[in-house]
This record gives sequence, structure tokens and C-alpha cells, in this order.
Amino acid sequence: MTIPIQGSEAADPAAVRRHDVYVALPLIILSGMILLGALTFDRREWPAFVGDEATYLMAGESLAWDLDLSFEREDYERFMEHWGRRPEGLILLSGDEGRHISFGKPFFYPLAIAPFQRLSPLKGPFVANALLLVLAGVMAARSLRTRLGRVAWIWVAVFLFASVCFAYVYWAHADLFLMALSAIALSLAFSARQSPNEKGSVLRWLTIGLLMAIVIFSRPLYLPLLVPTAMAVPRFERRRGLGGLLLGVVAVLALAFTIHWINGRSLTSYSAQRRGFYSTTGYPGIEFAPEEWVEKLEDLGDARWVEGQSLSRLPATDASLWAWNSLYFLVGRHVGVLPYFLPLLLGVLGRPRGRARWALLPAVLFCVAGFFLYRPFNFYGGGGAIANRYFLPLYPALWFMGTRLAKLGPALVVTALASAFMWPLWSQPRAFPLRQDSTYRYVSAAANWGLPFETTQSHLKPSGRSDVIHNQLWVKSLSPTLRPSRDARVLKLRADSRGQLLVGSSTPLTRLQLETWGPGAEGLEVTRGATAGGAESAGEVRILDLELGRRRARHPMWWTWDPYYLYQLNLRAGEIGEGAVSFSLMQRGVENSEQDGL
Repeated sequence: MTIPIQGSEAADPAAVRRHDVYVALPLIILSGMILLGALTFDRREWPAFVGDEATYLMAGESLAWDLDLSFEREDYERFMEHWGRRPEGLILLSGDEGRHISFGKPFFYPLAIAPFQRLSPLKGPFVANALLLVLAGVMAARSLRTRLGRVAWIWVAVFLFASVCFAYVYWAHADLFLMALSAIALSLAFSARQSPNEKGSVLRWLTIGLLMAIVIFSRPLYLPLLVPTAMAVPRFERRRGLGGLLLGVVAVLALAFTIHWINGRSLTSYSAQRRGFYSTTGYPGIEFAPEEWVEKLEDLGDARWVEGQSLSRLPATDASLWAWNSLYFLVGRHVGVLPYFLPLLLGVLGRPRGRARWALLPAVLFCVAGFFLYRPFNFYGGGGAIANRYFLPLYPALWFMGTRLAKLGPALVVTALASAFMWPLWSQPRAFPLRQDSTYRYVSAAANWGLPFETTQSHLKPSGRSDVIHNQLWVKSLSPTLRPSRDARVLKLRADSRGQLLVGSSTPLTRLQLETWGPGAEGLEVTRGATAGGAESAGEVRILDLELGRRRARHPMWWTWDPYYLYQLNLRAGEIGEGAVSFSLMQRGVENSEQDGL
């Protein structure tokens, strides 16, 4: 039902159209800026590919030039010609021991960007991303206008640009593509007219089924989204609507299975022998013969996604891991949906009416629970993510919950609150995701010091170093100012700086011994997480007894399903000129032992 127009505008259609243009201006201007940014973006300025970018780019080029998805030497040489660097992290698969090698990612996103790559190999993928974002925004705004009124155009601008969505335009990842398809499908579903005289309803629901099937085939954990989509079929169109929806889903799945089988002898891009290849490993057909595929994977390891390891081992009753993941999912420093997708509140608080709209929230929660269950130590998308990339295709579902008339005030409040976390992306949307000190560029100062670090997530490396074993303790630096030495025997905190450190143990800790030596030893302080006792001296070494405060967390870790006890220490080093203060930590009364990287 369209919201009636009040006052004199009801008699003046031209005034109505002008007002629609005015409220759509923010979305139009921001969309134009993001498209211009894509047209002038040079991805080669980034020092490295991130995550799965090399795979998607090479697969798109293979479709654009060879009309297939088979990996061959020509694909590698063409990629080198276009990008001037090796495809680090290239994911390949084979279901017949290397006789047919294909790309280890679903082909839908490469298919979408392939025409643009043919026109411009370097800018095409990012222009395609920008156009997808704009199309999703326009479709969503047109659909929401029927329920929320004209201000829906402003709300959609806030949905897209007061969250991290727009930043994915400059990444050659499928997540923005899947988000756009989800938004378009839900726009079509929730704008279906409640009238028995509507024409073309079968085609509408067939299209919705096609779009949703692409999203689900790319990541089966999004399957619960089909439930509210099916519930949105009008009552009088139930038979034809559900038939069209089912036909669209079946058609896409059949096409996808066929294409993947032809190119890689695998029904999906996750179910065959699969591996990421780097310069250090070599590439099939380049550094080693394709016939050596099996031997190479036996040496490097098979990284197929459908091994189901977490499903078989995660205790359903382990409340601690579920509780911490729920907290981090909401307000995590790097992956929280509230700091990085804050406009979702506009939809959630929008007074949903009707079973289909109410079903959107549990559908999203079921999808999130699926990621918690299947990938509890990486539910956000790994190192190649800006915040939570797995949440992107779920985000549009929350836009369509609201049914009350939209107002400008909530949109402005949400934008103001989001600015504390979005400023780094607003100011440098096209910058490489890591700073020179290895911290994440999109994480603001407010997030760094106001939100909890995600202790359950294995891929986060806020200081550029992975976890280490230091004197029988698991240690992880949360600050670029604090780093372990190469052999992990010594920890170093930059002079005149602060640092955060996670310390973990398989048993509860009550006291630690902190030893410092050399320049600045007297000025090293523990400012939070422990109380320092009296200092002792052993030669040139200053020994400090630390009484630990409340533990930071307790839950299983990615290397053990037994609970681990974690403690966070905040430290401060005094002024000593250039250099760093050297120190070490150990359990009280435990002697030093050999150190190894974890």
C-alpha cells in the first residue's frame, strides 16, 4: 500500500516528483561519488592482493577471454600481463586428481564482472561493484518507499554509506555482489502488490528464486533467508509464486552443478581437492606439472571447506564460546555489526508487521548461528574482511523489517553515532586495508579503546604478528607498539608508548612474574589488568610480581577444544629516546623454556 500524499502536493504530481528528487539527492550524490571513485581507482597501487581477490579476478578473466573456468598457463600469463604481480592466494580445485583444474570459488561473481574486465581489466571489476551497489540501493529505496514513505531514499543512503558496505566496492570479493542480489531479491519480494490482478507474478518470483539461489549456492549457510522470502508470496498468489520461486532455485542449482562439474569435476567449488597457491608453493602448470596435483596437495594439505570439522567437534553445550561469539558479533572491535552496520537499527526498530517481515530477524539469526557453529573461530570472513563480510548478504534483510513511516531524525542520529567508527573509511575509502604499522585501517580510535578485542577469532592480527608461545604462556599483542622478538623469548614495548597484550594459559592464573632489563626497565608500568607488588633485583634484571585481576575471557581456542584462560594487560613505557623496553612474562615459580611460534 502506497502512503497517501497529504496537502497541496496531492493535487500537484510535478511537486511530488520534485520532492522525490530532493529526498533522493543524498543517495544520488553518494552513488555518483562511489562510481567516480571506481572509475579512477588503480588497484595496482595496493602492495598485495587480499583474501580471495586473485581467484575472483583470474576466474573473471578466464570467462571474459576463454569462455571457461579451467585454469591453464594462459590464464596465469594473462593475469601477470594485466596486474604485473603473481596471483598470491590463488585457490584452485580438482575433482579428478589434476586432470581438470578449476577455480575454487563459485563462478557467479566472476561471471558478473567478466564483461567489465573485457572492457577494462584493471578498472572493470570495481566499476561493476559500484553499479551493483547503486542498483541495490535504488531497488531497495523504491520498494521501501511504498511502506516507509519518501524518506526511505534517505534511509537507504544511510544503510549503504553509514556502514562499511560502500568500502567493498574497492575489493574484488563476492560479498558485495551477494549483498546486492539479496537486496534486489528482497526488494522484489516485499514490493509484490497485494492485488489478485497483478500480471507477471510468476516471472517476478522466478527472478527472486534465481537471485536467492545464487546467494545460497555461493554460501549454503544463507539458506534460512528463503523462509521469509517464501512467506512474502501474497496469499492469492501462493501457488504460482511458490512455484516460480522453487523453479528459479532449482534452475540455478542445476546450472551451477553442471558448470562446476564440466570445469573441475566437482559439483561445487568447495567439495573437491582444493588448495591456495602462492609464490612459495608454486602453481600447477607453471612450477610443477598438473599431473603432480595429488602429490602437491599431500605435501601442502587439502583445504576443502566442507570437511565439517567444527560441526563434529564443537560441543553444543559449550555456552562460553557461543556467549563470547555473540558479544563479539554485536560489538567486537574489528567485526561488530553495531559499530560497522549500525543503520540496521532503523529496520529492526521499524515496527514490523506481518509474518514475513517478522520472519526476517530469526532468519538472519539462524544464518549467524550457522556461522557460529560451522566456523566458530572465523565467523566474519578472515583477514580479507572489512568488519564482518559474511554479514553483508544478511544486512539487507533487516532493511525490510520496518513498516512505519520513515522520519529524517533517526537517520541523522544513526549517521552521527556511526561517524565515530566510520570516519577512517569515509576519509580514505580506497586505501590499502592495513597501515604501515600493520593495524587495520578501518578500525577507529574509538573502536580500539572502547570495544573488546575478539579473543575467539583466529585470523585477527592487529599488531602484524601471529600468536606465540612465550615462557609456556600463549601471548598475543593487540598493539603495533608491542611485539615479540623473532624467537619469542623477549617482548618489546616501544619507548614512550602504550600497549595491550593478551596472555593465555590452559590453567587459571593468579600471578605473573615480569622481568625487565636494559634502558627504560624502571619506567615500564602495568596500567590495567594486574597489580604490581614490590620490585626485586637480580643483577641487571628488575623482577616485578604481578597479581592478576579478573580474567578477560575463558573459552576454547582454535587449537584446543578445552577451555583457555585469557588475561589482558595494558602496559606503558617511559621515555628513553628511541628504541624499545625489553621484558618477559612467566608464571611465578616456572623456569624459562624453549620458545616456538604457535
